[in-house]
Amino acid sequence: MRSNHANRWVISLSKPLSAEEAETRQQFAVRANSILAFIECDDELRPKLREAIVEAMLWAQTQPKLSE
Repeated sequence: MRSNHANRWVISLSKPLSAEEAETRQQFAVRANSILAFIECDDELRPKLREAIVEAMLWAQTQPKLSE
């Protein structure tokens, strides 16, 4: 199952991004950097963690909102 997720991720990055999508990714990357400031980890892991946080934020946008 993990390989399916990895393939989906690679495919999504191989498509050209619209200016709006690129801006959203950039904004989420800035937020991810703020989150990573509180996490102690190897510098080698930071880019992977940042991308995982951005992907999670993008995924969350596609989910239905919870009713209040």
